Amino acid sequence: MWAIRAGNADQADRIFLDQSCLALCSIDLDNDASQILPSRAAFTKAFDQAQTRTRQESVPILASQLYRFVHELRIGDHIIYPRKIDRTLRLGEITGPYMYQSVDAYDYAHRRNVRWLGRLSRDKFSPGALYELGSVLHLFEISAFAEEVLQNFIAAKSGKPAPHAPETRGEETEIVVRDMVEITQDFISKKLNAELKGYSLEPFVASLFRAMGYRAHATRSTRDDGIDVIAHRDELGIEPPILKIQVKSQEANVGADQVKAFYAMVQARDVGIYITTGGYSSAARDFAKQKGNLKLVTGVEFVELIQKYYAELDLQFRQQIPLRTVLVPDVARDQL
Repeated sequence: MWAIRAGNADQADRIFLDQSCLALCSIDLDNDASQILPSRAAFTKAFDQAQTRTRQESVPILASQLYRFVHELRIGDHIIYPRKIDRTLRLGEITGPYMYQSVDAYDYAHRRNVRWLGRLSRDKFSPGALYELGSVLHLFEISAFAEEVLQNFIAAKSGKPAPHAPETRGEETEIVVRDMVEITQDFISKKLNAELKGYSLEPFVASLFRAMGYRAHATRSTRDDGIDVIAHRDELGIEPPILKIQVKSQEANVGADQVKAFYAMVQARDVGIYITTGGYSSAARDFAKQKGNLKLVTGVEFVELIQKYYAELDLQFRQQIPLRTVLVPDVARDQL
């Protein structure tokens, strides 16, 4: 089983899902890799001769990844795409040989056809599996947790409960943080789904908006039909815009009909904010684009807001989602 990324920020996501093609970036080597001798040394030499913009020490790694993509991936192999946009893992099966597509490639010309078999939230997998999938490489082999990953997809397709996640013990499975942000997001998301699901999510969202500088309260006690949280800047709550917020705790995409029903309760001088722990259908997103006073917040964006305003959340919610401030190297600034 393999794993592949669609770029650092899912730049090739449309190629992966809309075109059913796996793709590796070709900025450093923009020609047909099948014409290179089938050895890692030959691929490394090709990168060297291409006068790449990559740091020299990274060339062997990039060359090795492209070599594996061309020569080691086999038709019928399973492959995982960790999709950052919606925090899901997509399971696919490689269905074709390597091909080079230079027209309309958007820097991702090295490709292989894939058939997508399933989609699961990252929350369905153990910390160990997520750690293995957190490799900084764009293409890598899954070994230690391949069985768990595959069995979770099989269980989801059959409708059976997922197998129990492997126990973690001592130093053998201690997670050394490679990507602190992603691991923290996974932790927050799991806590939301486990401890703040349903009605209890509404006062949490009210607390989040108070942390953002609003006066906010959940409306459950007043039974304000369809509006879960109301937020405003002024003390009396009469100065526009008034934020009317609906909160939905679900993995499945929110459809256009749900968004339209919510928006029907938003007055012209108000702003409607729909928050879900999942995502939205394309029709729902298209509808929101036409409305200047409607904002759709995905699960990923929701978690990012929690991270940003965590320190100002009410104590009870910080206790439910316990996070600790740590100092880590700022690699991006160190390279300037």
